[in-house]
Parts: sequence; structure tokens; C-alpha cells
Amino acid sequence: MRALVLLLVLLGIVQASDSAADLESRAAALQAKGDAAGALALYEQALALDPKSARLQDEAGFILAARSRRNEAIERFERALQLNPKYAPAQFHLGVAYWLAQDAARGIPHLQSAAALAPDNFEYQNALGEALKSQAEFADALPHLRAAVALDAKRWATWNSLGMALQKTGDWAGAVEAYQHAVDLNPGDSDARNNLGSALVNTRRADEGVAQFRRILEADPSFNMARVNLGSAYMRKGDFDRAAEQFREAIRREPKLAGAHYDLGVALKNKDDIESAKVELTRALELDPTFAEAHYTLGIAYWQTGAFEDAAKQMQAAIDLRADYGEAYFMLGTVLKQKGDLAGAETALRSAIRYRPDDPGPYNTLGQLLRQKGDLEGSKAMFAQGEAVKEAKEAELGKMLQRKDDGK
Repeated sequence: MRALVLLLVLLGIVQASDSAADLESRAAALQAKGDAAGALALYEQALALDPKSARLQDEAGFILAARSRRNEAIERFERALQLNPKYAPAQFHLGVAYWLAQDAARGIPHLQSAAALAPDNFEYQNALGEALKSQAEFADALPHLRAAVALDAKRWATWNSLGMALQKTGDWAGAVEAYQHAVDLNPGDSDARNNLGSALVNTRRADEGVAQFRRILEADPSFNMARVNLGSAYMRKGDFDRAAEQFREAIRREPKLAGAHYDLGVALKNKDDIESAKVELTRALELDPTFAEAHYTLGIAYWQTGAFEDAAKQMQAAIDLRADYGEAYFMLGTVLKQKGDLAGAETALRSAIRYRPDDPGPYNTLGQLLRQKGDLEGSKAMFAQGEAVKEAKEAELGKMLQRKDDGK
């Protein structure tokens, strides 16, 4: 290192009197002016004088990362942490570098370390929350996103991310509040407003959701997801004609949108236009054969028209795609029972109970089947279990209504 410093002095690049701190100060000034190459050269010179500085290693790594020299940057961040494992900026920068390299397994622990070392740093908390959310670890992301908005309540994008995490963990009311903050801070962001509309619909505030979707579409008629969500809101309100109108317009704009064909099929089925519903559900499956819900709903449509063989095939297709699809097992058992395949029906109904133990329907249908087979004791037991499940659900519903009344 001394030889390098001597060479720099001889070349006139560094004055003999320059300290590492002087060089760092000059490097920071160049960096502020946008001269990344000049700043990096000065940081390297400073490191020649002070090679054990974690801060200087981190600063050099940051510039390397900004110049898309990620591997070199990672080496510098790791070197900084070897010198000082508690240097939070290096933990943060290394975590971000790994995350951007799509290596969440190595990136998230460093982001966690940074957030733990500097819990009052917005960027650290926000980045950790975003990284965890990107890995579908929504419950773990929540405290960090909450900490981030507490540190800086004016970041609309963080409020939007918090809303998404709350939504994914089932807290729709909390999601509405978070999305509302995002929209208030940035009224022109259609994604946040679309999220707010969906959350309002899911909290039984469909009219308010409709208003949000309509506002989006007034500003941008091409925002097709808002159109589909508007149709879904009308579905929630029981206005199937308006719902179908929105889904048809979405399909006109994007003919290969499988979800819109599915939604239109559901709307038509609710209008008792079963044949037209079959056409749309079949088209949805042509566009996306892995659409388990479309197989299930098409199976229901076949069942409603007495086409039990086709209904059974669709239910089995849904189960093949989702092995824990309790509703599909229940309907498959129902269809097989009606076809006279009691053994197959019993197997399907027992699977339905395994995956949906809180649904009294499969118990009662299995009770009927067992009675039909002459197993009176088994039948009696199934009916008793079905009644117990029904009573438990009614009791839970009563508690929910009581909590709602108490909150008024």
C-alpha cells in the first residue's frame, strides 16, 4: 500500500500531505457532481492510505454498483463487513445487491441486519419490507413496512406496499386505510387507486369501489384491469347485466384475457344463461388450461344441465390442478353419487371433508350415501358431524356480528 501511495505522489495525483479523510471529502464532492469515475479513483487512493476502513470500502462498492459492476461491488461490501460486521450501510448495500441479482436467500439476511442495526432508517425498513413481500412473506414484511411509513408517512409507494401486505394477510380493513393513504398522497396513480377499489369491494363497500374504478377509467379507458374489477364490483352488487357489459368490453380490448372470459361466464351463469356461460368458460380454458376455477365453474354449468359425465370430468380436471380443492371434491362426489358410482363418490366426499372440514355439505351428502349403502351407523355419524359443523359456523357468525355491533 505504501508503494502505491508513493507512486500516486510521484505522478502528482495525490499530494504527499493528503490524508485519507481529504481524499474521501474530494471523492464525495465529485460523486455529488456526477463524476463517478473520478470519485471512485479518489476512494481507491483513500483506501491505499486507510485499507481497513469499512466506510471507504462501502463507498467504493456503492459506485461500482452504480456503474453496473455488481460482482466487484459485492466483493467490496463483503470486505467492508469483514472489517466491521456492524457497519449498517454495507449490510444494506450488500443486501440490495444480492436482491437485485435475484438472490433473495443471501440478500434478505443482510437487509435484516441493516434494519436491526439502524431501526430508524426508512430506506432499510422499506427495502426489507419490499424484499419480504416479493417472496410472498407478507406477515414478516408487515412490521417493516409499518415501521417505514411511521418513519416517513409521505411515501405513497410504501403505503401501497403496506396495503398489499395487509390484503394478503386477510386484513382488508387495514388494506383500505393504507391504500387510501397512497391515493391521497398520489391521486394520479392508477395502480394504487385500483388496489383501493378492490379492497373497498372486499369490505362490502362496493359502491365506493365502483367510484374508484370509474375514476380510473375516466382518466385512462385502456386500464383494462380496472374495467374487470368494475365488473366484479357490479357482480358483488348483484348487477349481472352491468357486470357482463364491463367484461365484454374488457374482452373486446384484450380478446385473450382468460380472466375476463371466466368472469363473463360467471356473470352469464348467474343470469341463468348457462349455454352462453359454457362458451365463455370453455374459451377461458382454451386460453389458460391451468385455470382450476374455470374447470370447476364449467363443471357446475354441466351439472346444472344434467351433463353429469362432463361435469365429473371438469371437477377431476380442477382437482388435478389443485390437489386440495375441497369444493371440487364435494361436487365430484355429488355428481358421482347421482351417476350411481357410490364408491367413487364416497372417496371424493371423504377428500372434501379432509380439505374442507368446516363445510357441513360433504358430511350430509356422505351421510345420505352411507344410508343408501345400508351403513346406518356411519350415516348417523356423518349427519351428526355435519350438524355440529353447522352449529359451530352459526356460532362463529353470531360472534362476528356481535363484534361488529359492539364496534358501532
